[in-house]
Amino acid sequence: MKRLHTFSLLSLTALTALASATGTSMAQETIQIDLPSPSWDRWMYPFNATPGYRPGGSVFGFWSDNLESSTDNRMGQVVFGFDTTDQLAPGQTAGMRVTSAVITLTQQNEGVVYDATVDPYECMLNPPLIADVDEGQPIELFGVDYRGGYDQDSWPENGPFGPSSGLWGSRYIFNAGFRDGVLSDVCNQIREEWTPTPFAVSVPEGVAVGEVIPLDTVHTFTINVDDEDIQGYLLDGLERGEVEFGVSTMYRVESQTGTFASFYMKENALVEFGLVSPATLELTLEEDLGGDPCDFDGDGIVGGADLAALLGNWGSSDPQTDLDGDGNVGGSDLAILLGCWGE
Repeated sequence: MKRLHTFSLLSLTALTALASATGTSMAQETIQIDLPSPSWDRWMYPFNATPGYRPGGSVFGFWSDNLESSTDNRMGQVVFGFDTTDQLAPGQTAGMRVTSAVITLTQQNEGVVYDATVDPYECMLNPPLIADVDEGQPIELFGVDYRGGYDQDSWPENGPFGPSSGLWGSRYIFNAGFRDGVLSDVCNQIREEWTPTPFAVSVPEGVAVGEVIPLDTVHTFTINVDDEDIQGYLLDGLERGEVEFGVSTMYRVESQTGTFASFYMKENALVEFGLVSPATLELTLEEDLGGDPCDFDGDGIVGGADLAALLGNWGSSDPQTDLDGDGNVGGSDLAILLGCWGE
């Protein structure tokens, strides 16, 4: 115990000086992905005569008093994907976590009122069970999923809408969110009586809630990366080399009339000339340390008990207190611990 006694005579100030002198740290690895355009995008509307090549894609909902109507509640949808292989090699997601993911889209028309909150399905029933306290409906970002034997690799940008252009629940690619941990079609929330949780809700730049969104407004979708289901969806897509998203809304139209938001697609001439932007993605991954590695006793703070644990293993190869992984618990490990002190 003589060595431990010797360390106990050192002041915390002296130990901190040692940490500063060694300059040792546990810097996290960071990967930044910045994609100014999707690799593909598609307006998913049953009666789209130019699938995969349309210059704009509109989003809107269809509410019918007849729950057996053949039309999806989220009728007009936009779907798009980003090829990440040039910026992230397969296998690089191992031990990483997405810490930030932001999508932008630019609106190519005006007239829709900005609603920032997710509305429960009960306010869309006839009669409504809950009053909608704010005007409009939010524009929401989701993931996507497939049916009809299609998947990420087999469904083309100009592929078929579905086996029937009008039958609800039939589109081959659709907006999808998590329901009880399972990726599920969100297109018929009124019919199915549930309120999907989006990956993100649009925030139109420079527009206050309740105001009309002007032409060429940029919509920002900040994805909830703290949701573990969404986190898994993003990491799975990155590992495959493509992350895919869908945008939709329950903003109501009737019989192909009404005002609804439309967004620039990558085929738009203004996009091709660099005057406006299609969908963009900015995403950051960082090493997932799984909690503070210096907090040996798991009490949520790095303090005296953790210091005692490290000094008790001094000179050993104890894997928990060997913070720098060099096979020996020593001065550099002590420096790392002091750098985390009090956190």
